[in-house]
Amino acid sequence: MADSGKNVIATAGTIAVMHGNVEARPFAWDKLWPGQIPDAPVTAVTVPDNTLTLEGHALHLVEVGHTDTEQTSVVHVPDLGLVVAGDALYNGAHMYLGESAGGGLDAWRQAISTVEALAPRYVVAGHKNEDLDDDATRVIAGTRRYLDDAEASLEQCSSATEFFHTMVDRHPDLPYGRTLLWVGAKTLYALREPGADPVAAAVGSWF
Repeated sequence: MADSGKNVIATAGTIAVMHGNVEARPFAWDKLWPGQIPDAPVTAVTVPDNTLTLEGHALHLVEVGHTDTEQTSVVHVPDLGLVVAGDALYNGAHMYLGESAGGGLDAWRQAISTVEALAPRYVVAGHKNEDLDDDATRVIAGTRRYLDDAEASLEQCSSATEFFHTMVDRHPDLPYGRTLLWVGAKTLYALREPGADPVAAAVGSWF
């Protein structure tokens, strides 16, 4: 987000991920989209107490840790009972789980609890079925249920294809995000191979 001084504002954790993505460009993003991404230096800065003021109202940037990637954050607007959740919560869409190996699902659950403790009435998710409302209780419960189903399916399924179809069958009401589900499934099962390279698994899953 940007402040009135035209600065790009982010948390320290998010800025660290930005730098990491710049470093990863030659191995990931430039391979996926060769010649299509312009130079993008990191210019974001932090603000004191991770708080902005907009028209007299406080906007708090809250770091929640690992969700569908590392060092994620949400924006909390207490006066509106609102959390702008980015990818910490999904609303009516399949979820990207490719970075959830090795305890990532439990970390994501903790992030959800952090958001829930803010007591929002509304949650705006980054991945959303536009036909659904933003009721916080429903969005939080749906995200938790999907993670629980994913964990059970990972224990039961022996291949990415089986996992993908199992999750689609468990959530027939989700019309969006099947590409993310498939890419994440391929990554998770590639990482089960002996000596798997995490970067190669993640990048290769997009092709």
